[in-house]
Amino acid sequence: MNQKTIRWYFNCRKWMPKREEFLFVLRCIQKDEQERIMKFVYRNDLKHALIGRLLLRKCINLCLNIPYSSIKLGRSDKGRPILEEIKDCQFDFNISHHGDYCILAADDYAKVGTDVVKLQLSNVKFIPEYFQRMRKIFCQAEWKFIEGDDNNLNYQKQLARFLRLWCLKESFVKAEGVGIGFELSRIKFECDPSLTITESQIITNTNVYVDEELLEDWKFEETLLDQSHCAAVALYPKVKSEQKENSNNPPSFQLLSFDQLLEKIEPFNQVDESLWILYLSKSERM
Repeated sequence: MNQKTIRWYFNCRKWMPKREEFLFVLRCIQKDEQERIMKFVYRNDLKHALIGRLLLRKCINLCLNIPYSSIKLGRSDKGRPILEEIKDCQFDFNISHHGDYCILAADDYAKVGTDVVKLQLSNVKFIPEYFQRMRKIFCQAEWKFIEGDDNNLNYQKQLARFLRLWCLKESFVKAEGVGIGFELSRIKFECDPSLTITESQIITNTNVYVDEELLEDWKFEETLLDQSHCAAVALYPKVKSEQKENSNNPPSFQLLSFDQLLEKIEPFNQVDESLWILYLSKSERM
């Protein structure tokens, strides 16, 4: 596998940091990142954000051979994580978090976007009513896919297809870097209804249309991280002649342990030890 092709995921729910561990990882990120991350109200969100920064730094260090202390992460005007002071680099990366996991996808494509979705909705008791409120986000063909050709799918299967399409749209929007202002209804995904996403399979034959125009150069990878989480990766190649030839053998997501995440990491910052007390004061999001 190309050394610049990475698919990682980390289980944030299972990570229960101890004091020294928490303070150590804070020393491995920028000061502005420390300040932003510690502002999260809920402990879950804080852990997701912190792990996301560590995944980004590990990826950039490995793929671009930049020392940890020299990695300068910023954000685009749309809030997308970017590597500052690096120009014309044919390499892109993106992170996402939802449910139990934080994920990262990186590749030597011009644009990379990724999204992970837990296949259930909190605070939604009546799925048909929820679908009715969300009707405008998907086109008629997408709703046909969600509900089944003869509307013969149960609500749980419909919800899984609904969230699969949502995951695809988010991965595309994040790859384009256009932010939440982009109308998701302009994007139409065409999925093969005969293929069901599994943990052992990566689906790559999904097509995307924007304003009814097929975008032939885009490629999508879809898989399950487990039975409760689906993930999508959106890829836009450099030029047609340089498209990857590994479409028949797409990369799988690799689950990282905490030890693997910290392997070769180099702390470079100071940290106020009172941040541990602040972390303990935060509650878990239910």
